Amino acid sequence: MPDRTPSRRSPLLRPVMASAALFLSGIACVSLPAAAQEAATVAPAGLSYARMADLVTQSPAVAKVEVRSIVALKPERAPDLPPGRTRFFIEADTLGLIRSEGVTARRISFLIDGSSTNARRPGLKGQIFLAFGRIGSQVNEFQLTSSTALIPWSPANEALARKVIADLMTPDIPPAITGVTSAFHVPGAILGEGETQIFLQTADGSPISLSVIRRPQEQPHFSVSLGEIVDEAATVPERDTMLWYRLACGLPDQLPALSLSELGRADAESANRDYNAFREALGPCDRTATSVL
Repeated sequence: MPDRTPSRRSPLLRPVMASAALFLSGIACVSLPAAAQEAATVAPAGLSYARMADLVTQSPAVAKVEVRSIVALKPERAPDLPPGRTRFFIEADTLGLIRSEGVTARRISFLIDGSSTNARRPGLKGQIFLAFGRIGSQVNEFQLTSSTALIPWSPANEALARKVIADLMTPDIPPAITGVTSAFHVPGAILGEGETQIFLQTADGSPISLSVIRRPQEQPHFSVSLGEIVDEAATVPERDTMLWYRLACGLPDQLPALSLSELGRADAESANRDYNAFREALGPCDRTATSVL
């Protein structure tokens, strides 16, 4: 790890800076009873940016599909499921590919797990969804990323999916956060003044640092720098952007003890306080996952 000692760039401190897949495996589709084919309404609730980013980053393919048939498999066809859960076999028409690593058939099939209370009346026929996963070994097979990777389609959900995909394709996309390497705190010349800097570990080794500057009678100034040199003009990233997602959903709940090992007690307490304030400024990461079954 490179030396993180302070430099003279600041009067305070300026250092240099995945769900198990569901596979389709030769399961024959049988006709549903007429009562079970009646479509129920699924409210197309809008997803949060964080939840959509989770789905998109884990899914090489995103398809808009309309369910044509759904059948609950007998328990012996899914012996790995816990009590109260049922595996469903779905056939759906592909209405369009929003993201894809290849081509897919006009009609696809996939598996999804859900509550056994829905086994007699799944109620999804005729409804439109966004399916997140990957194309199977055959073009008519689709492998969902997880059983919560089928979400009701709506203009808002499709627009958000497209936005996240576009964000992921930018050349300067920030890497995923994998941990905190070190933290430093330097008190200022007067009471109430000080600066904390926190250096992050990333998936590709790119440097990212957080900075919190405090001055008397002022609100703390938060900034994020994507590089070796701290950017004095940087601020907290705008919510619902890829950098915000990486930080809000990737930072640990608290600073690891090892990152504070070189600090005295008072400086470590200040660093912890500033880190918690930074995470509060980012806002919560709402990545709640729900199932349609």
